[in-house]
Amino acid sequence: APPRAAAACAEAGFEHLVAVPVRLKQRVLGEIDLLYRGEVALSDDERSLLDALASHLASAMEGLRAGALEREAAVAEERGLLARELHDSIAQSLAFLKIQVQILRDALRRGDELAVARTLDELDAGVRESTTDVRELLLHFRTRTSGEDIVPALRATLQKFEHQTGLPAQLSVDGEGLPLPPDVQVQVLHVLQEALSNVRKHARARGVWVEVRRGRDWRFEVRDDGRGFDAARAPDETHVGLRIMRERAARIGAQVAVDSVPGAGTCVSLTLPAADAARPSSAEEAAA
Repeated sequence: APPRAAAACAEAGFEHLVAVPVRLKQRVLGEIDLLYRGEVALSDDERSLLDALASHLASAMEGLRAGALEREAAVAEERGLLARELHDSIAQSLAFLKIQVQILRDALRRGDELAVARTLDELDAGVRESTTDVRELLLHFRTRTSGEDIVPALRATLQKFEHQTGLPAQLSVDGEGLPLPPDVQVQVLHVLQEALSNVRKHARARGVWVEVRRGRDWRFEVRDDGRGFDAARAPDETHVGLRIMRERAARIGAQVAVDSVPGAGTCVSLTLPAADAARPSSAEEAAA
């Protein structure tokens, strides 16, 4: 023991110290110190017991360290996704507004009142769109689940969508299945929120239907009766948010598919295989 610690132990009446190193693969993580007021001779069984305790402690410490690294990596990945969401929405909107400001300056310099009025309308619409995007992103940041059942969170999401857009949104749930872990639920909600955001921005729909099918596999669908598009022409994934949805789906082993026909609406589906739907969350794995 260090001289200062040894002196403190002696002052407290302890005469002997047994130090058991806590090692993991030749790496010393710490030690277990046993203090005695008199001489002591440990038996082989006692030494074996202390070595076993030190080994278990080393494994537990390594498990905690690995869990912390895993959580840190998950946080970094989530921040990256949120940064891309900000870029795909807010940054593009601000770029559009910047262009409109330049157009407005040119129109004012020319004295073109019609162009000024038209550009002001574009700016007004752009600011409203940006405000709505910010609200949606804040909703994404605050997305949490309160239990094993994802349905209440889905209902709350659709209520906010109806309040925001004025569009009716219906939810139907069919079948029975194993509950989704909380971390999986959050990613599912993010994907569905992005699909609803696309409806608001692009679909010009009159209604939205969200279907949940619970079974061996989980399947979520977001359908609208809007203008649709030609899915075969592979639209810009950044524009419609497909890239973000697919990245989030990949984190939980799910797949996103888009089915759309011009004039006949769009259906975004998220399929979660049974093995991934039933897997424990990182918190549950740590507890185990």
